[in-house]
Amino acid sequence: MRSLSYRTKTRMRKGMKVFLALAAILLLGIILFAVYLERFLVYTPEGAYFNFEKNTSRDVAVPTDNAVKTTLPEDVSIEFADPDPSAQETERISGYYIDLEMLQDPEAVLAAVQELSPPCTVLIDLKGGNGSFYYTTAIDGARQAAIDIETVDTVISYLRSHGFTMVARIRTFQDTHFAENHLNCALKTSGGSLWVGSGFYWIDPANPTVVAYLKQIARELAEKGFKEIVLDDFRFPSATQIVYNSEKSRTELIAGVAEEMLNFFASSNITISFGNPASDFALTGGSRVYVSGVTGSGVSATVKGYALLENIETQLVFLTGSKDRRFEDYQVLRPLVSKAGQ
Repeated sequence: MRSLSYRTKTRMRKGMKVFLALAAILLLGIILFAVYLERFLVYTPEGAYFNFEKNTSRDVAVPTDNAVKTTLPEDVSIEFADPDPSAQETERISGYYIDLEMLQDPEAVLAAVQELSPPCTVLIDLKGGNGSFYYTTAIDGARQAAIDIETVDTVISYLRSHGFTMVARIRTFQDTHFAENHLNCALKTSGGSLWVGSGFYWIDPANPTVVAYLKQIARELAEKGFKEIVLDDFRFPSATQIVYNSEKSRTELIAGVAEEMLNFFASSNITISFGNPASDFALTGGSRVYVSGVTGSGVSATVKGYALLENIETQLVFLTGSKDRRFEDYQVLRPLVSKAGQ
């Protein structure tokens, strides 16, 4: 077999070096292109896809509307037509709740509401984790749920005009629509992708725009006659993939948002309460904790878990369709409309 000459071997070595250099440059280009594409990657429970129409700007203003100002100064006193100072005093409540599943049939909800006799408390879900609003909202850029919104508005008007105690519940930091349209407000992974939890994108409790957005929603609901706003799933996810910019711990950030919301509405007749927070969450004043998904066997453990509440008898409310007698010693809201299988 004929051996290669020294000159040929030298040329081959040089060619191999050039090839490896070009391959390295190509690989680097592929990596940079993948990083660029990641900003357009959207994760859903069904899988992932690219959305090249998504706004990737980092300079996002607070949503504005005619009824609620974009900038919400912390020293503003909120006044309503029918202020009631006694509303801040926590009292035992009883009544019903209307969740998003029930609102898929607003006519059935309206019929059930019209059968009620006041006084009693009615809690109604009005914003879901996908960011859809279940009432007519004036908040700029808000997405309406694909249901009969006009009938839900009629339900709200009926409750207000007939003297019911109205409580609105909204998903707090789960908001896919807001996250997609305000990327600087969304929780992200280290790679820059939007983080998904419970099937939804989450917005960042450390972002001032997010807090301003929550104030806008609460003010609008107050103007519609709601005396209490429940910020549901009020917690910072514990997932280690989440990256956020703050020197505070996740617990401190959540406590800070709670304090800011409570202080902002302190001079009004509006109560700010919290849904399913961490068990070490402490409350003051007239706020309540609303807990769902608890079975009769879990009542005692739940009560012990929220031992930091100042008055467990008036500040802890169970939302349940169970008829277990272990709920009877505590505040309970029952489903207004029976669901299949119940």
